[in-house]
Amino acid sequence: MPDQFRVPKREIQAEIVLFGQKPATLRIFLNEHAEGHTGFERPSDLFNGRGAFIPASEKKGGLVLLRRQAVTSVTVAADEEFSGGEPRVEDLAPDQATTMTVEILLEDASRAHGTITFLMPEGQRRLQDFLNLPDDFLVVRDGEHARLINKHRIARITIAGPR
Repeated sequence: MPDQFRVPKREIQAEIVLFGQKPATLRIFLNEHAEGHTGFERPSDLFNGRGAFIPASEKKGGLVLLRRQAVTSVTVAADEEFSGGEPRVEDLAPDQATTMTVEILLEDASRAHGTITFLMPEGQRRLQDFLNLPDDFLVVRDGEHARLINKHRIARITIAGPR
């Protein structure tokens, strides 16, 4: 295929857990330019996108198509999710954004913990309001990692406190 018809992609490593399966290390493909903001596409842009299937590759080079709703979680380096492009919600002043520490219990009994940060209108700054937004994946920061959690696979979230 001629280069003028190719969309430039960045490959990044991700640990992906499919419902009921063990984690697998795959490479996912992100656009050089995001559709909804300045800068490059982030993993959350890809997994909260419209496509039902997401292409990935195995270490051996084989193409894999992941059904987005079968993905329980995706773990990537925090820099892949939280850097580049326009300022993120995490960069806003504490009086503008809500940040809280959470522990998440998933349907498969696995757990995730870390901080979530979100920006909601005054009077709608509860975690419940944020979780009920249409995005399918919630982004949780755990130190040097960003974890995208499929909200349809969450059994319970415990709020451990503000950051």
